[in-house]
Amino acid sequence: MTLHIFDLIAFTPREEFRSFPAAGHLTLTLVSHGKATLIINGKKVALSPPCLLLSSTHDKVEFCGGDKPAAKSFHFHPTFVNKSLTFERLADSDFREISDKHDNSLLNLFLTRHKFNNGMIHLLPQPFLRFSELFDLIAKETEMREGGRSLASFPFAPDARIKSGEPGLFRVRRYLIQILFLLQDEYACQTGSDALSGESVTDIVLDYIHGHYAEKITIETLCGLVYVNRTTLTRKFKARAGRAPIDYLLHYRLSVACELLTYSKLSISKIAESSGFLYETYFIRQFKAKIGITPAEYRQSEGFETLNMNESRILEEI
Repeated sequence: MTLHIFDLIAFTPREEFRSFPAAGHLTLTLVSHGKATLIINGKKVALSPPCLLLSSTHDKVEFCGGDKPAAKSFHFHPTFVNKSLTFERLADSDFREISDKHDNSLLNLFLTRHKFNNGMIHLLPQPFLRFSELFDLIAKETEMREGGRSLASFPFAPDARIKSGEPGLFRVRRYLIQILFLLQDEYACQTGSDALSGESVTDIVLDYIHGHYAEKITIETLCGLVYVNRTTLTRKFKARAGRAPIDYLLHYRLSVACELLTYSKLSISKIAESSGFLYETYFIRQFKAKIGITPAEYRQSEGFETLNMNESRILEEI
């Protein structure tokens, strides 16, 4: 059964750790204050706010009491991060495309448990404020009103999800990816993990593109991130990603545009802007050249269900 993209996320602004974590999802919980004891996979863990609690559908979490902690949770299916990611494929870790491998690595902390990762990450004041800001942005996008009540205030349920056609869905994904990047940085700082702190040039550039594709990005911008010249950056990036950085950026923006055309009612000009294209005419020209049809023609078709050869190749490469 194929999950619809708009059924893949939910936000719980007042987490009470009942029916926790959400079945079939990854859960990211921000605990701001209060004390509580949890049993995570048979081991007793004392919450020490401010902290982040990472869990998946495979974890068994039991609330054992204590002062009610102030916490909020964001639940998401791996497919929300990348359409190629499912729990089955995450378990196999068998990915051919560089972007799939990269996005898979962002979710490792939710799925792996060892002496350095019990699912809880303590936060200093500055990173806590940044995580809190991103959680608030997600909460704002997921607020829906019905009869004067915020549906997002209810526990994980279909009525707490973003409705089909909401452009805010794509902003939520951007905020989530930024959270995942910050999460890796925090884990690396606290554990001294060389694997995470010693990111390659390509990984850093991929992180930036996936989180900032809607903004103006130049080759100089990317070179400044990794302190190398454009020749070195292009060589290193192309060796791993199979294409030059700006070419990859174009393809990634087009993949975002395809999803917006399929799942939203935004105008073509607004989609161009939301995908990171400065001019609508340039967007249309690039879309036609890479996908094979115009954005308007794509929207009139059945989108992902009727991919032609060129379009399928573009999306698979992303």
